[in-house]
Amino acid sequence: MNPLNIFVRATRPIYRKLSTSAPVASAKPIPTTGFCFELNDEQRALQDLARKFTKEEIIPVAAQYDKTGEYPWPIVKKAWELGLMNGHVPEHCGGVGNFGVFEECLTAEEFAFGCTGVTTAIGGTGLGVSR
Repeated sequence: MNPLNIFVRATRPIYRKLSTSAPVASAKPIPTTGFCFELNDEQRALQDLARKFTKEEIIPVAAQYDKTGEYPWPIVKKAWELGLMNGHVPEHCGGVGNFGVFEECLTAEEFAFGCTGVTTAIGGTGLGVSR
């Protein structure tokens, strides 16, 4: 047997047929609890700040850092001064201390729009943190 055929068969998605003959009464209700994807005012302000920072500080120099391989210290320092990084670190340890996982993802998404390499430099401080 051709090894490629084995690979294709192994990676092909498996779909289940859904029964359309089941009575509607047996359908499970949609849960009303869970995560709300609408941003609150603080999260929206954080997103706007991160988006502005990306537009003004990251995008104009991203290609330069990619080309030279330099560590983006000026950008990292500005992000720290604005409170856009180390949000998971408590204030008494030098961090912002008010970001949850969602807020970290929110800022990372905005930074990554400008440059994923710079995003890694900014967000890399959180890699050693255990929650």
